Amino acid sequence: MGNIPLYQHIVMDLKAKIESGELKSGDQLPTEAEISKQYNVSRITSKRALTELENANLIYRIQGKGSFVNSLPLLKRSTDQANKEILLILPFSHNPGLGDYEKGVNEYLEDTEYILNIQSNRITGQRKLLQAALQSSNSGIIFYPINSITDLDILYQYHLSQYPFVTMDKCIEGIPFLSVMSDNFDGAYQATKHLIDNNHKKIAFVSSLKIETSSPIRERYLGHLKALHDYNLIDQQVNDLTEQYLKHDDDDNQKEYYIRFIQAIQEQGVTGIVTENDIIAIEIIQIAKEMGLSVPDDFSIIGFDNIDLASFIEPKLTTISQDFVQMGYLAAKSLVQLIENPHESSAKNLVVPVKLIERQTVKKL
Repeated sequence: MGNIPLYQHIVMDLKAKIESGELKSGDQLPTEAEISKQYNVSRITSKRALTELENANLIYRIQGKGSFVNSLPLLKRSTDQANKEILLILPFSHNPGLGDYEKGVNEYLEDTEYILNIQSNRITGQRKLLQAALQSSNSGIIFYPINSITDLDILYQYHLSQYPFVTMDKCIEGIPFLSVMSDNFDGAYQATKHLIDNNHKKIAFVSSLKIETSSPIRERYLGHLKALHDYNLIDQQVNDLTEQYLKHDDDDNQKEYYIRFIQAIQEQGVTGIVTENDIIAIEIIQIAKEMGLSVPDDFSIIGFDNIDLASFIEPKLTTISQDFVQMGYLAAKSLVQLIENPHESSAKNLVVPVKLIERQTVKKL
């Protein structure tokens, strides 16, 4: 033991505490100064010890905050071949029309030894679920985030720990998880172009959330703008209107919000609307009826998702169809590859094509 460098003694001691559970996932380690005093070594030696632990993925470090225990020892246990359970975290569960992701996941898993466990992050809370799952025995996780920017600290632990983890529908800002998404950009481009092909010149986009919180909404908005640009239909007044209604306050009264939007598009002479999703489009149609207006006579509207309700309302909603089953299938396939061949799996995101479904809510001018 006498020939072992001083920093290595510290590494071995802290590693033993982590593996024994004395230091748990997320616990903060002593600072460099505290380690220097505790082990009677220089700051350089204590820094070297922490660097070695970080290189071994036993800890992670946050500038200005300190060093924290990683979840790697737990992950080694969770990827044991005896465990074949995959966790699917969704913001909704058993809600017809909001995406058959589960069906696609099960279609792939039925030919494997893996079984599926589903939990809703709307019921338990996303942060609580992620914290619990990080210490569970799941082999891997398919995660549908509520948005692209929350719980980054916990999600980054998954990344640092090389936990088999795939996201659906959204990318997580700044963390390179493999993601499976619809071609949101092309979908909004198709929707806007369909309105243009029907001689609409003033076309607005509306969303329920700020675009910076959601990568799909942002991609849809940019696809909408690209179509307007390609056909030389950029209208600054309409763009200003769109910008205003990309900033919906979650605490605002939703009905009043859409009433103001409908009034604003009428004042601006907007004849076509592309919406973030079908739910918004359907709500706008219903509110327009209450206001004595008619779709598509007073304005045309296109949704996004092709949920079941889109084909049952009157008028039936023209929309962009996402292949939820294929997204679930590819997410499960990608996750199993990450679990079984972590060094061979591609980190390239998968983009699933979408298509326009023409119904009754677009009028040719």
